[in-house]
Amino acid sequence: MPLPAALSGLRAAAIFAAVLLAAGAAASHEGATGVVAQRMDVMKEMGRHMKALGSMLSGKTAFDQETARRLAETMHEHCEHVMHMFPPGSDGHHSEATRAVWDRRPEFDDRMRRFDEAVEDLVAAAASGGRSELQSEFKRVGQECSGCHDGFRQKKSH
Repeated sequence: MPLPAALSGLRAAAIFAAVLLAAGAAASHEGATGVVAQRMDVMKEMGRHMKALGSMLSGKTAFDQETARRLAETMHEHCEHVMHMFPPGSDGHHSEATRAVWDRRPEFDDRMRRFDEAVEDLVAAAASGGRSELQSEFKRVGQECSGCHDGFRQKKSH
């Protein structure tokens, strides 16, 4: 039986979050130090939060509004910090970021602002208790993650 469009999009976002988490675990950032290691850890943590939210929203785990709110708020705190974790010269040291982060800095900063706005809206949706709004904002956050990764993160070789 086909899934309703909202659940289909949610399923795709949950799969995306799971792939991000698996890719992050498979491509360990062993050897990364300083701000590079810090931003990789923060991104990995946000991926875990997306996976947990996706599991709740897709019905794989029980939905708990308070947990969803805390996950979204923690993601927003991380987002506020990670935006500043790409200083000049931090493209080496086992970084997964491409040179495009620094070569196209205004575009990268715009993508990070859009991600932050999407996460802010996710926090508001989680606090409101409206599950369909939360599903919609979750999908939007996943799209912003993917959009930034497509242009500013090294492609994984499998």
